[in-house]
Amino acid sequence: MRLERLATADSALAQMLHVVDLGSVDRAPAATTPLSHWLSAAAAAHDPCVLLDDAGRVLAISPAAVSLLGCSEGGLIGRNLLDVVDVVDFDSGTSSPDYAARIAPVAVLATGGGGLMRSLMRVRHRDGERVTIDAAAVPLHDDRGRLVGSLTFLAPVRA
Repeated sequence: MRLERLATADSALAQMLHVVDLGSVDRAPAATTPLSHWLSAAAAAHDPCVLLDDAGRVLAISPAAVSLLGCSEGGLIGRNLLDVVDVVDFDSGTSSPDYAARIAPVAVLATGGGGLMRSLMRVRHRDGERVTIDAAAVPLHDDRGRLVGSLTFLAPVRA
C-alpha cells in the first residue's frame, strides 16, 4: 500500500514538473581557452579590472583600469603588466622590480594560485602623479585545476 502511494506521488510530481533531458539540450560551444569567457567581461567592466594570463601578460583591461594605472591604452594587450605599469616602492618612491613582484596581480600567479590575494600598490602615472591602489586578485584555474591566470579588481585609496 505504501509503495502504491509513493508511485502515485511520483507520478503526480512528474506531471507538475517539466523534466528536461540535459543530454538533448543544445549547448554553446566550449570556449577556446579557459580564459576566453573572461575576456569581454574584463574589457567591458565598469570597475577597474585587469585579466592576466599565467605569465602575467595583459589579456584584457577595462578603460577604468587604464586610467587608474596611468598607462597608455595602446599596446597593453599581450605585454607583461610590470612592463606597462610603473610600480613604485612606498618608502623610496622609486621604481622597484623587487617590490613590484609582491603586488597582488603578480604574486597570485607566483604562488601558484592558492587563493585570493590582496595588496596595496603605488603606481606612477606618465605625468609623475603617484596613486595608491588597493588590488584584489583572484586566481583562475582550468577544469583540471591548473592555474591559467588571474583577474584583479582595483580601487583607488583616498587619503
